[in-house]
Amino acid sequence: MKHILIKSFLLSALTISVFAQQPGAALTQQQKNETIDSAVKIVKTRYIFPEAALKVEKYLRNRQAKKMYDPITDGNQFAQALTHDMQAAGNDKHLWAAYSPEELPIEKTRELMSIPDEERSGLAEMFQRTNYGIEKLEILKGNIGYLSFNMLISPEFAGEVYDSMMAYVAHTEALIIDLRKCGGSMSPDAVPYFCSYFFQSPVHLNDTYYGKDAKLTQSWTYAHVNGRKYLNKPIYVLTSGGTFSGAEEMAYDLKALKRATIIGQPTGGGANPGGVLRLTSHFSMFVPVGKVVNPVTKGNWEHVGVQPDTVINAKLALQKAQELAMLSSIKATNDDRWKGALIGWMAELAASTPKLKAVTFELRGFDTAKEVYVAGSFNDWDSRAAKMERKKDKWVVVAEAEPGKVTYKFIVDGKWIPDPANTQTEEPNGDSVIVIE
Repeated sequence: MKHILIKSFLLSALTISVFAQQPGAALTQQQKNETIDSAVKIVKTRYIFPEAALKVEKYLRNRQAKKMYDPITDGNQFAQALTHDMQAAGNDKHLWAAYSPEELPIEKTRELMSIPDEERSGLAEMFQRTNYGIEKLEILKGNIGYLSFNMLISPEFAGEVYDSMMAYVAHTEALIIDLRKCGGSMSPDAVPYFCSYFFQSPVHLNDTYYGKDAKLTQSWTYAHVNGRKYLNKPIYVLTSGGTFSGAEEMAYDLKALKRATIIGQPTGGGANPGGVLRLTSHFSMFVPVGKVVNPVTKGNWEHVGVQPDTVINAKLALQKAQELAMLSSIKATNDDRWKGALIGWMAELAASTPKLKAVTFELRGFDTAKEVYVAGSFNDWDSRAAKMERKKDKWVVVAEAEPGKVTYKFIVDGKWIPDPANTQTEEPNGDSVIVIE
């Protein structure tokens, strides 16, 4: 669960999308060593998994001793290298580092999961300007509600908006919740509040154990919401490899409780909550400080992700959910005119469904690389969806893409690079370009 606050959101969203585009001053060896020292200290003292913390420490120190970081002088590249190495050693995608060309303020002593009072107004303003993480709200043909999120927000800030949103879809016959591009939750309260609309009585969602003393915090849905609950109607949740953290929690919880059908691709696999801490004046890191246990499965989605009930290319997940929703309505109705309309819309849907073609991506060389992926417009730039395999002298993967222009890059041990064998690129990011006939 990405239970992150204003500092962590700014560092995860803004640092990666904005700061990563800004070149900074060349790093000194001392700056890199101080950052590594601080990262090692934090994982040893705050990381929820002590054994994994030792592996991370050993791996970083080994790479440092072999001078693997010496050639890196760019802050963003150094943060990417640290992220890759910490995740590889700890087997945890919630471990990551970020670089800021602007000096990071020294944090006051506070609980990692708390919101400082001085940040609340700025947080509320940011949420308002980003529409509280809601990308789209509409009613699809067949009287199907559709909600698309890129972030889940605390009811402290988004409660009234979520209430209005649910009022808008209350009359629908089925609901589709699109989490394919949702990177997580800004609060441990977001998922319980939203899920409260789907259960008549309070339901136990998760147990979270914090710190070395394993302090227990339970997560339940609310008995009351400020609107009509969405009960006894089909719910479909769309997922992809980009569905992460708190978004995964929602999918996992609803699947475990048999309240929703999950459609799409396995999710990113980040279950454990944490927050962002300052490493040095220009580097920070996210560290998990809790472990989640689902009361139904007795486990969680860490490393493995949420496995869909219907596995399908994420680009086809919405059409599949609409099809299933309309089939459900056809079975439930005795109104021949309504049934006929649904059958007609299903035919329209089938005719408009994207036709995907197999495309082979190859990357020669890089024989010492440990992990290579390809991401692009064909998979919504999901950095973990298309993992390449080493075959003789090259890395290879077969993916699916719609006909037309496709932009892409390779990710070699966490570093994004254009295709060295393809001279066709597109600015401003230098993405490689191919055309699928």
